[in-house]
Amino acid sequence: MEKLLILNASPRDTGVCSEVIKQVKPYFTDCEIKQYDIYKLSPAPCTACCFCEQHDGCSNNDLNIFFEDFEDADYIAIFSPVYNNFFPAPFKAVIDRFQRYYSARFCRGAKPPIEKPKKVGVVIVSGSNARQCADYMTNTLKQCFTVLNGEVKARYYIPNTDDNAYTFNITELEKFVHQLKR
Repeated sequence: MEKLLILNASPRDTGVCSEVIKQVKPYFTDCEIKQYDIYKLSPAPCTACCFCEQHDGCSNNDLNIFFEDFEDADYIAIFSPVYNNFFPAPFKAVIDRFQRYYSARFCRGAKPPIEKPKKVGVVIVSGSNARQCADYMTNTLKQCFTVLNGEVKARYYIPNTDDNAYTFNITELEKFVHQLKR
């Protein structure tokens, strides 16, 4: 059975990201689904200790189970608000902790550092119209996943959530799911 890993980078249990997660899950009933709420995960930041340059893994063990699930996933769906033109700090900490895989690839020669390929989708929501920020965030993930044996295949952007001037667009949602699964 294929596996979907959902990463919710929003601190809100009832926000727009949570609502879209609820809308996406039914499209993956044929998958085992695991969800991580990144704020609850509370990842420690990378401290550039260089442990991963010599060893598999990280000197900080707080994300060991998360990274097992990350490596085992077929699909990764990231749901994030825009905070100060980028990802919220806890999710940025996760991105920084991908250093363990960059070191595996570029210092220890693991090609690829993650065996199982991943199809990645990102849903970005913003209080205003911040399409340029959403583009930058998506491009950051595209660059990250080139080393992580993954490809960002889908994006769904929802602007203007602060004014409640947004709508959930079923056509865009289904397009997102279709692009992620292909």
